[in-house]
Amino acid sequence: MSASPENGEFGTVPALQAALHAEHAAVYAYTYIGARSGGRQRERCYEHLEAHRAQRDTLRVELNERGATPDPGRPAYELPESDRDSDLDAYAQRVERQAAQAYLELAAAPAAAVRGLALRSLQDTTLRGMEWGTRLPVFPGFVQGTPPSQAGS
Repeated sequence: MSASPENGEFGTVPALQAALHAEHAAVYAYTYIGARSGGRQRERCYEHLEAHRAQRDTLRVELNERGATPDPGRPAYELPESDRDSDLDAYAQRVERQAAQAYLELAAAPAAAVRGLALRSLQDTTLRGMEWGTRLPVFPGFVQGTPPSQAGS
């Protein structure tokens, strides 16, 4: 369960699992992009693939330390419309945006070490997205780069 105003609780394990799902998707995406790109795009792709693999492994350790079984990746993930460079770039941007959203949620964890992991990961995924052409959002990790409205304020 995620944090909510109603119950005040935060589920670290579900948030870690959500981040792990984002990492599984990123590994899948960068494997796909790398196989269909060349030159500097391929080099960048493989750098990012290694970063996401390492992050995936870190999340698995975090889950194991909490007595949870890390969820496996799905057999397949949504792919871009075509193999054009612009579509592959947009695909990488989307994957990094989704990872940023998962890490933003994980940043609410009560444990300082998990929050630190989440914040470093949010920064890393934001920077990787920018390498693919994403403009720096005002609020990284928030959908559309804007925080949710403050009801009643």
